Amino acid sequence: MAIEQRRTQRRAVSGAVMITPNGSGHRAEIFDISAGGARVGLPDHWTPAAGASLSVFFLDDPDCPIMLQGHVTRVAANHLGLEFEPAQERRISELLQIFR
Repeated sequence: MAIEQRRTQRRAVSGAVMITPNGSGHRAEIFDISAGGARVGLPDHWTPAAGASLSVFFLDDPDCPIMLQGHVTRVAANHLGLEFEPAQERRISELLQIFR
């Protein structure tokens, strides 16, 4: 049995994100989110390396997307885990309010 290592509770969600590792964007679906990170679908035709830095744009409000910096913590067959970088608490709080 796997031991839960998360420090924050996650919520199952559904929505669209844009992942930009180096300026080029990759659309993906978000599966769950917490104050510490998110699990998103693996974009078509792109597989990141664990530890890769990237920007994530949450597109629930196309007029005002929320952007967070993060890095890849794991890559699985159909999804990847992202950990948000520190010092983004206000934007993370705004994002969690959207996904209530």
